[in-house]
Amino acid sequence: MIFEDRMDGFDIVREGFSKSDEKISKINPYKLMASTQQRAWDSLDFLLNCFSGGHSISELKEIYPSILRYWEIYLEYLVNFLKWDTSSENPVAALALLDTDFVYANQLASFGILFGWGKELHRLRKIIDLNNFTQDGMLERLLAPYVSGSIPLPTECTRHLPYFKTLKIFDAESQDRSMLMREYLEEWYRASRREPYYDSHKRDDAFTGYWSWEAAAITYLLDIDDSSYRNAKFYPVDLVDFARSIQAPRFSEAKPEKQELRVKSGQECPKSGTWETLDIPLQQRKFAAGEIMQAENASYGITVWRYIGD
Repeated sequence: MIFEDRMDGFDIVREGFSKSDEKISKINPYKLMASTQQRAWDSLDFLLNCFSGGHSISELKEIYPSILRYWEIYLEYLVNFLKWDTSSENPVAALALLDTDFVYANQLASFGILFGWGKELHRLRKIIDLNNFTQDGMLERLLAPYVSGSIPLPTECTRHLPYFKTLKIFDAESQDRSMLMREYLEEWYRASRREPYYDSHKRDDAFTGYWSWEAAAITYLLDIDDSSYRNAKFYPVDLVDFARSIQAPRFSEAKPEKQELRVKSGQECPKSGTWETLDIPLQQRKFAAGEIMQAENASYGITVWRYIGD
């Protein structure tokens, strides 16, 4: 799909959703889900094309909330489709972290940090949570300063290469992080050979540039001195410089009392009250402190509980 086709795709979906609610309600739920999914994918490809093409980063910053909203709309229609399609036995994630969808999750998180939209990343949390039963160590560390939760940070990465080496950077002493990031960027492309963007320059319809978005996000988030790798291949230094110029927040401004409490199924309940699953179908149950929080009929028997009140 070439750049112009992606632009046409936005218009097609926009025209479709300009119909009356009555007409939209008669559209097959699968078609609604598929069209909003394609728009979400295309919106990120559009952003990547614009960045690689040299568009103003301050302008790209302003379209990020719209892209995030496209993903939220896709999430809504995916949930509706899963409720409608009772024949499906396999849970469908909006962003399957064990699959190549991980790239989109990484881009959404990294751009949110670097564009200064950290306060909106709680919205990404909901998209990632749907039917993902294995969390990613790197993504969770990127989101942790902005999105609260009580689940311990994972020690593995769902896609492993190239991302697992970023965990060492997070864990390292500040004076060692620059060297580790420089090494990470030196190995990044070769280690990415199983990722969908690898060798995409050989496919005329798919190339949006080679960029280690996570390297930029981590550099900014941990305030790493990048002087030794500013000119490294695949390092989008302009994004880091932009984040520094606008003093993008490195943590959420949310008040502690409003932070979300989440616990994996099978663990002890830390607080008495009503809890809701992040699974399809949703479940609500009351648990007493200390009670084992097990979900009934959860996909794969695993889910995450979110505290919603007394």
